[in-house]
Amino acid sequence: MQKISVQNLKHGMTTYNRLSAADGRILLGSNIQLTERYIERIQKMGVFCLSVTNPIIERIGLTYEETLPEEKKTEVTRLLKDSFDDAKKGKLIDVYRSVSALAKMIEETIRKNQIIRMDNIATPGDYVYKHCVNVAVLAAVIASDLGYNATKMHEIVMGALLHDIGIVLMDEDANELEHPQLGFDYARKLRGYSVVSGHIIFQHHEKYDGTGYPRGLQANQIHEYARITAIADAYDTMVAGPKNKEICLPHQAYEGIMAMSGTHLDRELANIFLAKAPLYPIGTFVVLDTGHIGVVTEARPKLQARPTIMILTDSNGELHNEWSEINLIQELTTFITRVLSEEEVIELTNNYETLR
Repeated sequence: MQKISVQNLKHGMTTYNRLSAADGRILLGSNIQLTERYIERIQKMGVFCLSVTNPIIERIGLTYEETLPEEKKTEVTRLLKDSFDDAKKGKLIDVYRSVSALAKMIEETIRKNQIIRMDNIATPGDYVYKHCVNVAVLAAVIASDLGYNATKMHEIVMGALLHDIGIVLMDEDANELEHPQLGFDYARKLRGYSVVSGHIIFQHHEKYDGTGYPRGLQANQIHEYARITAIADAYDTMVAGPKNKEICLPHQAYEGIMAMSGTHLDRELANIFLAKAPLYPIGTFVVLDTGHIGVVTEARPKLQARPTIMILTDSNGELHNEWSEINLIQELTTFITRVLSEEEVIELTNNYETLR
């Protein structure tokens, strides 16, 4: 699987997985060969990237597994959208039958010692729903590594799922800075919704150095749940982003979290997250200091800079048919120098198909 910006999609490429709307509708199926008509349709939907198959990755036999499985994520997103739609209409969400049930679905999938893998593809109109689900999953991963018990885990996932509900409650002319207060005011009316979960809604845009909003809180004045959610929110915004945002690759988002640690984000909590963040996810095409080009076949928590790599080329970058795998934990003098751009991956893939 390779994630491709819409502007780089080409006739003949094949979709890897389904593109779903937040309400569960299939906008584009998997294993569909793209035509100019399909590409034009995708562009009109406002989707900024799409996952397509890659013959090099297929030959190696790599598979893509999300932290939250696709079917479960589709279901959670659809039900969360239903709840947000009720909120838009002025109705109070039934916490027990909706949000709590969704939180438990996420909590049941999270396990320790996993590298985070998230699907970041959404239409602009569906972004807020998929974003809230992604943030809830990421927050749960951090909470799991902190050893949260079942009660605390449920509270943070509940808060993260609704952290941006204020956005859907805003009037068209409202200031976006108002959404934490709007969301918090709404959540306080919900029967059975924890006050500490509400702190996430109210404080997820506070910054560790006190430069955030709405109250300019700093350090431990910000609830730990909110400090965790702020990390998850920042990461997902970088790799998924609002409409018209260019793709931010995982290693760039990783570096972005590092850069914000100690200022915008709690450094200690950010380090826990970075131990699981995908610096070079499986399927990433990289260049080594030897000049060889390869694709990552295995990534490990806390050792993301030293993955296992399938070498595809000679030291001059020329493709060859005999591929060999190296483990950078064992090859201590070999380093990754950069990640190939998607245009370079497309060119390499075309060259591979020509040689077959």
